[in-house]
Amino acid sequence: MTELLRTEDLSKAFGHFIAVDSVTINFTMDTLTSIIGPNGAGKTTLINLLTGSLPMDSGRIFFKGEEITKIPTNERVKRGIGRSFQIMNIFPMLTVFQNVQIPVLSLLNKSLKFFSRLDAHREVINEVERISKEVGLWDKREVLAGELSHGDQRLLEMSIAIASQPELCFLDEPTSGMNPRERVKILENIRRLSKERRTTFIIVEHDMDVVFSLSDRIVVMHRGGIIADGKPDEIKENQNVKEVYLGEELEEEII
Repeated sequence: MTELLRTEDLSKAFGHFIAVDSVTINFTMDTLTSIIGPNGAGKTTLINLLTGSLPMDSGRIFFKGEEITKIPTNERVKRGIGRSFQIMNIFPMLTVFQNVQIPVLSLLNKSLKFFSRLDAHREVINEVERISKEVGLWDKREVLAGELSHGDQRLLEMSIAIASQPELCFLDEPTSGMNPRERVKILENIRRLSKERRTTFIIVEHDMDVVFSLSDRIVVMHRGGIIADGKPDEIKENQNVKEVYLGEELEEEII
C-alpha cells in the first residue's frame, strides 16, 4: 500500500503532562483508520500536530515522502491534508453554499467577493454544487449554517474539509452529538466518500459502533502512546486493549 503520512518519535507535552509520547506511525492510501482511546489519551493532540495546529516538542513528520515538520497549516492544506474539528467549525451566519464556497475559492486561488456576480465564477459554482450534492446538502444551499440541524452542520463541516480536495483528511469525532438517524447519514457519507473519492480518512471517534463498523484499521492510544494497531477483529481480541480501554461491557456490545 502507498504510504501517505508517517511520523518519527513525535512528542508533545503540556507542562508535566505528556500528551503525545514518541509516537511513530504511518498512514497508507485508501485505508480508513480510526484512532481510539480514553479521554486524555492524546488523540486530538496527535491530529493537531499532524495538521500543524500545534507545534511539536520533538519528532518529524513526512507527507508523501517529503518532510513537513516545520510547514504551517495552510501549506499542509495545499499539499493535501485536511481536517474537521471536535468543536463545530462553520460560519453560522453564512449560507451552506457560502461555507463551502470559501475553501473552494481558496483552492482555485480566487478572491472571495460576496457581492460579486456568482455567474462570474462558474467553476466555483460547479465545484460547490458537486460537493454539496455528494453529502446531501445541495437542497439546503441557501439555508444559513446556524439554522441547520446538528447532523447537517456536521455534514457541512465535512463538506468544508473535503472542499480543499485533500488526499488525507482527519475527522475529529464526526458523529458527536448526533441522534441515530443523523449518525447513519454521516456514516454512509464517510463510507461512500472513502470508496469513491481520492481521499483517505483518519477518524478520531468514541462511539465503538461507528469505529468497528467503519474502519479498515484501528489505532489505540493510551497515555500519549500507541498500545495497539490492527484490523477491527484483532483489536477486539487484544487483551491489553480490553484491560485499558474497551472493558467487559463494551466487549459484550461488539461481539
